Amino acid sequence: MVVLKILGLSDLHSSGDLDVSSLSKIVEKEQIDLIIVSGDLTTFGTKSIVKNVLVKLNQINKPVFYIPGNMDSRNSSDFTFENITPLHGRVINYLGFNFLGLGASNPTSFMTPYELSEEELKEILDQALNELSSADPLIFISHTPPLNSEADIIRNGKHVGSSVVRAFVEKEKPVVILCGHIHESKSIAKIADTLCINPGAARHRDATIIEIEKDSKGNAQANGRLITF
Repeated sequence: MVVLKILGLSDLHSSGDLDVSSLSKIVEKEQIDLIIVSGDLTTFGTKSIVKNVLVKLNQINKPVFYIPGNMDSRNSSDFTFENITPLHGRVINYLGFNFLGLGASNPTSFMTPYELSEEELKEILDQALNELSSADPLIFISHTPPLNSEADIIRNGKHVGSSVVRAFVEKEKPVVILCGHIHESKSIAKIADTLCINPGAARHRDATIIEIEKDSKGNAQANGRLITF
């Protein structure tokens, strides 16, 4: 039995001066194996500001996978430090799990820096799938939540997630999709057998802890809980 414990964060919206002390305490207390940041490290932040946030996260001294969100610079998806690994448009196998990342977002009404059409999002996902080299369980990290889910509802009740992300979840059946983007749609729910988690905004001290178990036959199941820090 392999057990992986993840601290999931999204929507930090930091100006670069990020205090990671409370996150470090959670990592130690919960014995976290991996930290995942599913986008919006900044608010209209430059590449330099995104780098500053990642430098702070690097200090926690645990592996960190990240993707940029729609509020981050378009050229901020490739920073690599000692503990920091970019995941946008890539597949990384870690401890017997395949992690696939999709940053940016589908179009919004706010003209944010990193928005892509549904067709562009699909192209990135299709290319990333070509990198899959094992049948290990799939963990999907997407800034944009799947359309018509509990994770994509804005205040007026409208669903604004991505149809491409939804189709990917339904077809590829990841064990977990960790998303973000819609702060007010903090939730844990199921799409078929996939656990769909929007942890809310880390800017408001919201996060999630995800535990994934894989048995000797390679079958995986996940549980998540929402936390504040």
